[in-house]
Amino acid sequence: MRCLVTGHKGFIGSRLYEKLISLKHDVVGIDLKDGIDINETLPQEDFDYVFHLAALPRVEYSVLNPAYTMRHNALATSKLLEWSKNHGVKRFIFSSSCAVFGENGFPTSPYGLHKLMSEMECRLYSNLFQLDTVCLRYYNVFSENQEYGGSYSTIVSAWMEKIKSNEPLRIDGDGEQTRDYVHVEDICDANVYFAFLEKKVSGKCFNIGTSQSISVNDIKGIVEKHHNQLVWDPAPSRLGDPKHIRSDLAETYKFGWKHKIDPIKSIENCFKQLNKGEK
Repeated sequence: MRCLVTGHKGFIGSRLYEKLISLKHDVVGIDLKDGIDINETLPQEDFDYVFHLAALPRVEYSVLNPAYTMRHNALATSKLLEWSKNHGVKRFIFSSSCAVFGENGFPTSPYGLHKLMSEMECRLYSNLFQLDTVCLRYYNVFSENQEYGGSYSTIVSAWMEKIKSNEPLRIDGDGEQTRDYVHVEDICDANVYFAFLEKKVSGKCFNIGTSQSISVNDIKGIVEKHHNQLVWDPAPSRLGDPKHIRSDLAETYKFGWKHKIDPIKSIENCFKQLNKGEK
């Protein structure tokens, strides 16, 4: 199958790109890092499947630059959906986010709002133009080799980097905020699973997480278990960040997908490796 992956040089996109190649698909990637802006340039050839991961996925950045992030998130998705409709795409797989939920069911950041707008447009294209679309709402994506400071940088990658460089570890708020951590390999697996699902998806949205609540203090305890003499740097809670995030996977399970990697074990392994000098 011919697959287009947007954002194929990003944290998730690069791994999905390689996974699709390993599965013997014909894969093409486009990325803003190569100077290719979806708002201005789209491929001339046709594709069977479009995996749309390209975005500016940082909540804090979207709060500071709401109009600019809307252009690269919501408008770019809109242009790609129209292009997909006109090029015979079989299924459009959209990378959404748990940020659509925010607090009390409404986004607390421009980033979350832009993702919600795109989900609604995906559903519209399925209903109005019969372009089969599926939206995958990622929770907090991490991996053992996640780049610190990247678009999907988590507290796991941040603290790993600070330990390696012997710097203080920043902790926001009271540390009781919780997140649903999901390994990047599970994210890639979900993309492949829902892309090639035999039955039509018709604009449905699926939460992609583990449904486990892990607090900052939980991870702090894991870190202190493997590392001594750490310096903690207290900081205020971040603007636009919900206090608690946890996935409801009932609908996802109904369609047959479940995560394979235990997040607590993987997070512990991240800091264990550092303790052994495996950097």
